[in-house]
Amino acid sequence: MKIITIGTLKGGTGKTSTIFNLAGILAEDYKILLIDCDPQTNLSLNCGVDITAKNLGTIKDVFDNSISASEIIFRNPIKDLHNMDIIPSSIKLAGTEMQIISRAGRENILKNFLKDNDNVLRHYDYILIDTNPSMGIINQNAFFASDSIVLVSDVSLNGIQGAELFIALWSEICKNLRKTENVKALILNNFDKRIKLSAEMVEYCKENETIKDIVLDYVIPSSVKVKNTEIEHKTINHLYKNSKIHVAYKNIVNELKNKGVL
Repeated sequence: MKIITIGTLKGGTGKTSTIFNLAGILAEDYKILLIDCDPQTNLSLNCGVDITAKNLGTIKDVFDNSISASEIIFRNPIKDLHNMDIIPSSIKLAGTEMQIISRAGRENILKNFLKDNDNVLRHYDYILIDTNPSMGIINQNAFFASDSIVLVSDVSLNGIQGAELFIALWSEICKNLRKTENVKALILNNFDKRIKLSAEMVEYCKENETIKDIVLDYVIPSSVKVKNTEIEHKTINHLYKNSKIHVAYKNIVNELKNKGVL
């Protein structure tokens, strides 16, 4: 089992759509558990989870209570993807951040939960965790629990600088807490070949000393089809099989495998 967390410090990079569609492709051959640690709950909504449902178990319960994984795993939210389950998020998760700030070992709550529930979670090949654009304590839990952090940036200067800032901040946190740094890849998203600046920014990334070793060769092109996957609650491999955008996501999956991230 590998645990991968998607991270960013800039909103609007397509982080959640990226993890959603990568998970859909992986679920064709592997058992996948998604964990939504973003209080905006977009990954949960993409999967068609009714986050207003009474007694819905969410990731908030992990930080609030002693709870078992089997109580909060939402099984098979997308019927076409029998291998994909999710632990949904809650809009109330934002308030949890302040509640756990003074707890001892607060950075390891999620990691301990995953270890304590190994009897349930060992059946998954991959656990993929979504986060919001911050370096808050709940996100730190996701980052510390992960074998690898994969950053997602749109092809813009602000997005790429956000990735550089993420690496700098995370490096300092890992150093202070004596943790091993685990940022392994950077995916460039929303690439538009019609815009000259897009190609220039890709080249900038491949020459940038901070990120050149982790930026992937393949990029995800801009496409309205990605937005449709969110609306239809279906991943790209089911909604647009063999389309160019589907091939792009498959290339990303293969490159992440070659890098040992997946």
